[in-house]
Amino acid sequence: MPRRTRKYIAASIAIAIGVLATGCSNSGSGGGDSNGKIQLQFWNPETDEAEVAVFNKIISAYEADNPNVDVKLVTIPWSDIYAKWQTALQSGKAPDATIGSVSFGASFEEQGVLEPLNDVVDKIGGEDAFADSASSLAELSKTKDGDWFNLPLVHNSVVLWYNKPMLEAAGLQPPKTWDELEAAAKAMTHGDQYGILIPSSTSQVTNQSLYSLILANGGDVVDRNHPDTVTFDSKESVEALDFYAKLAKYSPPGSGGYDRPEAQAAMSTGKLGMFIYGSWMESALAAAGPDVAKDFGVVPVPTNNGGGGAFMGNLSVFAFKGGQHVKETKDFLSYFYDPKNYEDLVLVNPASFFPVLKSVQDSDTYKNDEKVKSISELSDAVTTTLPKAWVFGLPNPHAGEWEGLNLIAKAATDVIEQGQSPQDAAKAVADEMRDSIK
Repeated sequence: MPRRTRKYIAASIAIAIGVLATGCSNSGSGGGDSNGKIQLQFWNPETDEAEVAVFNKIISAYEADNPNVDVKLVTIPWSDIYAKWQTALQSGKAPDATIGSVSFGASFEEQGVLEPLNDVVDKIGGEDAFADSASSLAELSKTKDGDWFNLPLVHNSVVLWYNKPMLEAAGLQPPKTWDELEAAAKAMTHGDQYGILIPSSTSQVTNQSLYSLILANGGDVVDRNHPDTVTFDSKESVEALDFYAKLAKYSPPGSGGYDRPEAQAAMSTGKLGMFIYGSWMESALAAAGPDVAKDFGVVPVPTNNGGGGAFMGNLSVFAFKGGQHVKETKDFLSYFYDPKNYEDLVLVNPASFFPVLKSVQDSDTYKNDEKVKSISELSDAVTTTLPKAWVFGLPNPHAGEWEGLNLIAKAATDVIEQGQSPQDAAKAVADEMRDSIK
């Protein structure tokens, strides 16, 4: 990591802890409004209109049940929210609670700025309330001492999307191994169509695609049993980076620069055969029309070298220290997990919001919902993947920092766009990670 970046993050941590130590209140707990109500501020990085609407619906229901509390929802895109969190912490104006990811939560826990949430977990039924598919996410949400700093909200995983007509025309079955994946990409690349989309932009879309192949090869970013040991330049991870770069020859010209909007739009053209990407792409395909969506199938990410799994996407919630209304903040967070509210949440987008609550996952309301039944193939691929899925960088507490800097994607950019060797690119990124730990 560049020296200036390390100094900035160190300063952010020092200032944030100093602000909390002096008892400065955050902006979400700044007293009452003109009616004397308690005001809570809740930040949200999900910008989809339907998702924002369901958050507002839950907030309105909470306010109706708790007329002495006003909750202000502040939507800040994922691309901006990490910097906004840090700035808010420095100024003593952090929100009372926020939606984020478990990796960001781990970084903030390392900074010492998160409120323990054990009593919220107890209120929603304890750890047994979480489904088996969420067991790894639940484990990542606790400190070494077993205290909850993070609450799993929903989760999902990366899968392999494939164009059924293109694959059938090539006379192939959905690939299960790397050899089959490369053969399919090659067979479907001809004329104006390409076998696979391989982004190399310094973005989340590249992070998630490449990391899924690293897991599929038995590699990882850190040693999970010794999380300060960075393994991004291990043999398995370098092989995955090399394979990812080789697949780029079957990707359309200019596609290396794609981020999420461009990648999803490209997949709807019918000219791309495959894409290693999240279950959430279903929404973009459905929005493009039923004739587009019906052409795509999904399977777990092809494996190699005894590996398996894929990047696990998640929404989590955590609360910052320093608020004057901790009790009300925790009460509000637990309200999300009321079965009625939680079903409303996960059913707004079943392809992205796979439930973490066992009671909802098993409920007739959820299982019999038409949107849930319509994605049964996708659900099978995701539920098969989730037990081995993981969030890159965890359990190292710098995972959120690395995610915010798109370090995994940087290695792909350096190899595919700059011509570096996979070994050199992986070592450079691994050394940045090691420097940030020091």
